[in-house]
Amino acid sequence: MKTLISSDVRLLANLIQEGKVVVFPTETVYGIGASTKNEVACLRVYEIKGRPKDNPLIAHFHSIEEIEKVCVLGELGRKLLEKYAPGPLTLILPKKDKFLFPKELDTLAVRIPKNPVIREWIKLSGGAISAPSANLSGRPSLTKLADVVRYFDGKVDGILIAEEPSYGIESTVVSLVGEHPALLRPGSIESKELKIILPELVFPNPFETLPVESVSHVPLSPGTKYKHYAPSAQVLLVSTDEFVQSLKAGFDPKATAWIGFSLSSNEEKGKVLSERKDVLSKEGEGSLEFDHFSFVSTNEEYTSKLYAFFEACDLAKVQTIICETPKPGKGWEGLINRLEKASLRK
Repeated sequence: MKTLISSDVRLLANLIQEGKVVVFPTETVYGIGASTKNEVACLRVYEIKGRPKDNPLIAHFHSIEEIEKVCVLGELGRKLLEKYAPGPLTLILPKKDKFLFPKELDTLAVRIPKNPVIREWIKLSGGAISAPSANLSGRPSLTKLADVVRYFDGKVDGILIAEEPSYGIESTVVSLVGEHPALLRPGSIESKELKIILPELVFPNPFETLPVESVSHVPLSPGTKYKHYAPSAQVLLVSTDEFVQSLKAGFDPKATAWIGFSLSSNEEKGKVLSERKDVLSKEGEGSLEFDHFSFVSTNEEYTSKLYAFFEACDLAKVQTIICETPKPGKGWEGLINRLEKASLRK
């Protein structure tokens, strides 16, 4: 298959109108999408990703008005979108249009991407675009164009070139269809912010195992039923003290990588890193092509680097990735969710 890789939004919109599948960047991660009105095209997204058919897609719209045409927005939904959209917030809403994909659900997951280029592309495409993250099912989402091309060139009809994701993790997902609003997936918009508008917000257990024997059960949101975000390497989520100790002993530096805050916080740790890098440069053929150490200074920087670092580790055939626990405060909620899920043993 020939994949059109272009920044021309009109050409890529034409592909969507023709029932094709396109990979595109949002402010969170890359998505792989098709027209929400085209069931056949949406099902092809599942086939390309190897995604379970009962793991729903998020419909991406270009405006609040377009969402309200097909969903029951309500007062709370409108308040949330007016505050956080365009941006990394997904809402689960009751459908007005029962023919939108997925037809078996009475609800639709909706959001409005932050990038105006992507919103223009959606508008030119003639309607919402349903998309999960652009990755192979269960693996970390992609945040770099080079990784997208490596995975999807020849497998999808188009790849839209635009500003790469900056947030680094998937959107916050809030359901407005139950007795109380529910946070189904943490993200960069945190629960304490949401509770200002949603004081009755509830928090379902993100690790709860849902009943697999009920084949009719379809979750309302992605990221709530299946394991996600895990690279091939084993991910170890450790305390700061454990992280520092792991730099000094017990791990083969050629088979291990580190991401965290404590990599260059003082002279002693800097010396350890220098010694480890000397080992890599002397013993590891081609080792200098990959930096086994990713220093971060804030939770937000950690989040923005995480998936790309996981991907680089897998390409370098790293066996173990040691992740320092996030700092309390802003950015902790979504980041700890992704790290905990990635560290679950398969």
